[in-house]
Amino acid sequence: MLYKAPGYMSTEVRCENSESRQYRVKDFWSWHRNFEIFRDRFQLEYERFQGWIVASGLVEKEQFLGAYYEKNRGDEDELVAG
Repeated sequence: MLYKAPGYMSTEVRCENSESRQYRVKDFWSWHRNFEIFRDRFQLEYERFQGWIVASGLVEKEQFLGAYYEKNRGDEDELVAG
């Protein structure tokens, strides 16, 4: 899904706690509006995907922590959602 979205840059996955199998996932976007367009456009597909990963046991719980901007190496702002 993400690879179809204009402005999507990359995803970073980091293990927070290996014993409890907690991970932090960050999606990087070139512009906040691209992220909003993605959420609107792919809402139904995203909900189906979420249902699948929960039903399959891959994810027990997901929590959106927020969206914020980070400075990248080129001193341009990029949106991080995760």
